[in-house]
Amino acid sequence: MNQESQFFLDKLLRTAEPELFTVPDLLLSMTVAALLAWALAAVYRHTHRGTSYSQSFLVTMFILAVATSVVMLIIGSNIARAFSLVGALSVIRFRTAVKDARDTGYLFAAMIAGMGCGTQFYAAALALVGFLSALLVAIYHFDYGIKHKLESVVRVSFVKDSGAQAAIEASLAQHFGGHTLINRILDFGDGFETNVYVVRPRRGVAPSAFETSLAGVAGVRALSLYESDQHAPF
Repeated sequence: MNQESQFFLDKLLRTAEPELFTVPDLLLSMTVAALLAWALAAVYRHTHRGTSYSQSFLVTMFILAVATSVVMLIIGSNIARAFSLVGALSVIRFRTAVKDARDTGYLFAAMIAGMGCGTQFYAAALALVGFLSALLVAIYHFDYGIKHKLESVVRVSFVKDSGAQAAIEASLAQHFGGHTLINRILDFGDGFETNVYVVRPRRGVAPSAFETSLAGVAGVRALSLYESDQHAPF
């Protein structure tokens, strides 16, 4: 290897200020941040209620935790770097319309990589992109964050005062792990009533069984079942 190549590699892999951190410190920081993000994501996934659950939000937690651990090492006690980070974040937050939380995370990680290169922390930028890329590919491969019991919305229209509501709620209790009435719509002209429920799926019971059971209930006129796409943004 000639001197020019050796100089380039030394410049690329060493830290600009070795007294701040070493490469093992960098890897340890990212690993611990990823593990802590995994713990928070597991709690969030287990305790989430409602129909707004999104897997992309879960992935964003990993991106932000790992990227922030690196940028804090790069900033250290340098006030100029800290102010430059605040300015860059204001561009992402207020001037760019980003619909998916995961896209915001990628922008933040790219900004940190650029900040590392601009301050000659090349090893930090390389480690961040390599570690984060491997982590996100693993999350994508194992489809981490998918909930098997995602709440759905059921909308049922039936003839008012026909006794259908009791049969509907009995069928809900039979086919779902729980249900909550969140809205009632009365149509006085046609004599119909519409109830909207939030339901929790029961393992091993398909929604089609509920649809079949309501087909035999007298007075039921329409049924709608709304399920969220977990991969989509909020």
